[in-house]
Amino acid sequence: MTERAGLGLAVQQPELEPVQFDVPNEGYRTQVTHASYGLAVAISREAKDDNLYEDVGGRMMKELAHSARQTEEYIAHAPLQVATDAVNGLRADGVPLISPNHPTASGVQSNQLVSANVSELAFENAVIQIAYTRNGRGFIINELPKRVILSPESGPETRRVLGSPLQWNASTNNINVLRSTGALPEVVETPYLVDKDNYFIQTSEQDKDNGQGFTFWERSSVEMREDSNWSNQASLMALWFRVSASIVDFRVVYGSPGADGV
Repeated sequence: MTERAGLGLAVQQPELEPVQFDVPNEGYRTQVTHASYGLAVAISREAKDDNLYEDVGGRMMKELAHSARQTEEYIAHAPLQVATDAVNGLRADGVPLISPNHPTASGVQSNQLVSANVSELAFENAVIQIAYTRNGRGFIINELPKRVILSPESGPETRRVLGSPLQWNASTNNINVLRSTGALPEVVETPYLVDKDNYFIQTSEQDKDNGQGFTFWERSSVEMREDSNWSNQASLMALWFRVSASIVDFRVVYGSPGADGV
């Protein structure tokens, strides 16, 4: 997948002069590798002979399906798990997904929010920072915050901050600008973030549906099969699937490492 840097600004057109052509600039190229995953269980001949196969077999099929779903969740969250990891999270541009130093054709750009826990001020600063998002050519592209992604530990405070008609936990009578403007319309709590004070804000870049944003690739959907092993008389149940997850354009998400800065 190749990041799209975009076109330049339109050029003033003199009368009877030919239109000037531009060449779409390409950014960094991200390689997405689909990995295969599988899991199997065996049920003994003795369990079948004792009429336990139906009970145990049905339960194991459900357990396998649950394992597949959980594995897909961990894979889908993987880009966020290493979003600030300078070792395991390095991307095609040489820095992690969340970084103040993304190199572009127009200079260094940042999608890293201030290192602070969730608060009204932190969210207001994030909304302002996202408003100044620029493409690879250096032009403002009018991105908007779409949803906050965070752990359940930060969920209650976030909903208090965003849901209060007035400024949360303040003695003034000021309105809550974040709520009145609908600046952060959605909150997504997920238990799959390892660092519990990290939070992310997904932008409207995701809505372009161009494969540049959060993308879960299901190359081969989950297959469930049953077989038998004559050598030990066991009944076998197995699943297999092939998937991957990617984020190509760093502008699709802004992130904060929380108060601890990591």
